[in-house]
Amino acid sequence: MNTLPMKRLFVAAAVALLVFSLGCKKKPPQSAAPMQATVAVAPFSNPRSDYELLAGYLPEDSQAVSEGVPGKLDEVFTGVLSAGSKARTISPAAVGNCVRTEGREESGGRLGTLKYWQGIGRCAGSDYVVVPQVLAWREREGSAMGTTVSAAVVINFYLLDVKTGGVIKFLQFDEEQLALADNLLEAGKFFERKGRWLTAYELASEGMRKAVKEFGL
Repeated sequence: MNTLPMKRLFVAAAVALLVFSLGCKKKPPQSAAPMQATVAVAPFSNPRSDYELLAGYLPEDSQAVSEGVPGKLDEVFTGVLSAGSKARTISPAAVGNCVRTEGREESGGRLGTLKYWQGIGRCAGSDYVVVPQVLAWREREGSAMGTTVSAAVVINFYLLDVKTGGVIKFLQFDEEQLALADNLLEAGKFFERKGRWLTAYELASEGMRKAVKEFGL
């Protein structure tokens, strides 16, 4: 039996496979916010009307959060970004200067809200703006070992392109900590949290880390 044609067939197949594999090696997908871009992180806000949101709607019976909550969330988010972000970010404290000076028209609706945050990005000199908004907040009552009321938060994170004024990424973090017996499907979270009852700020920090990853920061 002449094995030469068979060998040539194997060689041709190997070459074809190599060419195919090289051709399929695409560049990794570009993150929502390219690493060379500058990202302004706005201070947390607590919207009280739907027009203040860049997407979605306020939860039913939404209550205003305590006055000090947004500022404390800014501190937590700054720490999360310092620990896990590789992008060039402008801190909420620095962006806050633009928030205090930029005018905002309530009559503009959602389009006006988009233009407002676009203006904040331009003021900060950034390519993108992360807009975090806390919509619902319930603090833990008790301790890490036992609680009578568990923490619950609803936070929206938006990534806005300053050049186009469009929202290119949106993440809603809606989380209420439940006992393991009440939600066996999320046993992984229970063990990741080491069986502890988290504070609302600790719960919020999970959402922040998720946003950093989702937005490519």
